[in-house]
Amino acid sequence: MNHGLLFVQNDILEAAMQGTVKRNQVIQNNIANNDVPNFKRSSVQFEDRLAAVVDNARRTGNLNLGNAAPRVVRHNTTLRFRLDGNNVDIETEMVDLYQNSMRFETMVSGVMNNYRKIALVLAQR
Repeated sequence: MNHGLLFVQNDILEAAMQGTVKRNQVIQNNIANNDVPNFKRSSVQFEDRLAAVVDNARRTGNLNLGNAAPRVVRHNTTLRFRLDGNNVDIETEMVDLYQNSMRFETMVSGVMNNYRKIALVLAQR
């Protein structure tokens, strides 16, 4: 086992966790503004950028997570069922919040598992 790989995995998981934290903030903002006329929902994109950074690191050996920062995107489209111009669907936002929270918990478990492995390796020395 490459012990350095555990640290790299944790770095990647940390970047993904930062993206999910940002997504939680944006979803919560969407929910909080559900009743504000003309409010346009936002979302966070980071998975594709993070995947590209990881793929590049596999090819080059250089992991630059600064290029994987989450990006907030405002959705200016209007939904026809909202006469007030607000395009937040509260049910969709609640499902997204739950799914995002579960992703975060999974990543936390991954980091904790990696640290357990690191502690085991250090204990054997």
